[in-house]
Amino acid sequence: MAKTIYYDNLGSRSATLTDGTINNGASPAEFTSADALTDEHRANDGGIAKVVGGWAVNEGLQFNFGSAVSPNFCAIYSTVATDNEIRVNRDSAASGTFTGIFNDIDSLAVGWNIRTLTELSMQYWTLNSKEGDLTGIAEVFFGKQFELPLEPTANIITKHTFGTEEVKAYGANRYYINKHDNYKTMTLSFNHMTSANKTSLEAFSNIVTDREPFIYSEDGATGPFHWVRLVRPLTFKTVLPDIFSCQVVMRELTS
Repeated sequence: MAKTIYYDNLGSRSATLTDGTINNGASPAEFTSADALTDEHRANDGGIAKVVGGWAVNEGLQFNFGSAVSPNFCAIYSTVATDNEIRVNRDSAASGTFTGIFNDIDSLAVGWNIRTLTELSMQYWTLNSKEGDLTGIAEVFFGKQFELPLEPTANIITKHTFGTEEVKAYGANRYYINKHDNYKTMTLSFNHMTSANKTSLEAFSNIVTDREPFIYSEDGATGPFHWVRLVRPLTFKTVLPDIFSCQVVMRELTS
């Protein structure tokens, strides 16, 4: 598959979160609002360092998008591996029985997990802890994946930056201060893109700017999945009539 970007283009981070209990023994299952989880705001705060707490079996977290949306993927960051199945339910009402269509996530690995969803336009999307406790959910978002409209040229640059600073003291002594974790900066170059290619990249850039983090996948399927931000705005250069070049510079995030 082509290199792919997974980003919050449907408003997951501005969605209203409601925790509750789920009667998974019923068919279809039913959601009831309740004070079940702790720190549920961590699921859509844009960070991956802190997790939602108290997430036991038959409990769920509902995303209310304010109007109907139709995502084709769900991205979940987990700090622990688990075989406890998660079900993604959706509905047009805040409570009561779910629509009969759902998608299951059999297990989670440490890091980002991407699940393709059956597209269905609904306002309420719920993560359902169907089998057991979920102890490591740090971030969740829904969206429509963006396959890069063309492959980057061969000169993909990856720069590694260390998180230490060298301090030189009297007597030529050197001390090292750990200021931050090591990180990578990735530069993708596109040398011959059409106006349509340019438009699709601009639409993505206008949503994320340099503020919203997103996932960059090298192959669109198995990863590795890089949690990144844009370092600078996209700049397009006209190389021929209606043909453009551009660089996408992304910095890997550590939290």
